Amino acid sequence: MLANGIIEHSTSPWASPVLIVPKKDGTKRFCVDFRKLNNVTVTENRPIPRIEDILDRLSGSLYFIFIDLKTSYWQIEIEEKSKEYTAFTTPDGHYQFKRMPFGLKNAPAQFSKLMHKIFGIRPYVETYLDDIIIHYKSLD
Repeated sequence: MLANGIIEHSTSPWASPVLIVPKKDGTKRFCVDFRKLNNVTVTENRPIPRIEDILDRLSGSLYFIFIDLKTSYWQIEIEEKSKEYTAFTTPDGHYQFKRMPFGLKNAPAQFSKLMHKIFGIRPYVETYLDDIIIHYKSLD
């Protein structure tokens, strides 16, 4: 993450714990436990699209393109003043995120807002977090 510009060295007084979580395929996933930070974070009241509404809008479509954005949250830069709150410590040092990490309370709302800004309201595009579905009733 350091080499890819996702995190940077930090001098922040904040530090969330790090967990290594096993994945279904046996590999390990690096996670930062932001629960204490999330407890003091003001909730952004932006609704996430409802699956039932998306399924209703897909009704009648015959052609679909599914796009699952890889490491999608990492595409969003964090404001300079907010970076220190994302700090975590490992045996290798103290770091903070430069890009939005998974696990922050408002990350889904922020990402949903960005997807809406990019795609707007188009009857053939549905977004749900980092999944995009483009659908058509005909090839015309």
